[in-house]
Amino acid sequence: MPPVSKSVSASQAPLTAGPGVRSGASSGVDSADRSGPLRSSGLVTDPVDGRVARALRLRQERSTQLLAVARRLFAKRRYHQTSIQDILDEAGVARGTLYLHFDGKRAMFDALVDSFLTSIRSVVTLVDVSPDAPPPLQQIEENLLRVMAVLSENRDMTSIVLLMVEGLDSEADSKMADFYDRLRGLLQGALVKGCAMGLFGPIDPEIVAQAALGGLKEVALQWIVRRDSDEATLRRVCREILSYSLSGMLARE
Repeated sequence: MPPVSKSVSASQAPLTAGPGVRSGASSGVDSADRSGPLRSSGLVTDPVDGRVARALRLRQERSTQLLAVARRLFAKRRYHQTSIQDILDEAGVARGTLYLHFDGKRAMFDALVDSFLTSIRSVVTLVDVSPDAPPPLQQIEENLLRVMAVLSENRDMTSIVLLMVEGLDSEADSKMADFYDRLRGLLQGALVKGCAMGLFGPIDPEIVAQAALGGLKEVALQWIVRRDSDEATLRRVCREILSYSLSGMLARE
């Protein structure tokens, strides 16, 4: 079973603007050499290119820093109780700097939620029923463990998604409905395959998938958001979820 990986914290590097470069200014390389073999082979880099790359990197670092601050404040104070000024004060930046990166508080909130949901979807894989694949139940358990790892490594975002997004407005409700529909579809597909292989008894995959997803949300709320569970505990939780869920589905002789 794959180990639970540790997440990497966001960079806190400040954004600094490099000096401007006038068009046609000398860079220390003779103009006659600009289209020569060295430049065409990529062995010589225009200083302007380096400055652009550095500016892009620093811009990304600043965006990451602002999102990290917003994430902490949203998780601690909730969305509506967090103001743009709160984020500015915590990040130590001017209002104009923030608006260079985001249109406002809601844009930051959406960026955080979208990134988090994408990270969850990325670790969920379809059950492989080919002859050389691991047993389907093992694949389901590994999927569940990977999802729990993402939730555990991002407790702030798990709290935000489970407690704040739904009910925020119609757009947020639609986003979450689409996300849960995708997960439910993957789970339902795995159950259909299990039924076809004779692993499960006469169940309704759609209803069972809905019940399993609802149970997973509640377990994540209790074992991740409301308590700081370690890796061993989460593994035990995953096995208990499967044991409980499958006990009513397994085919009986």
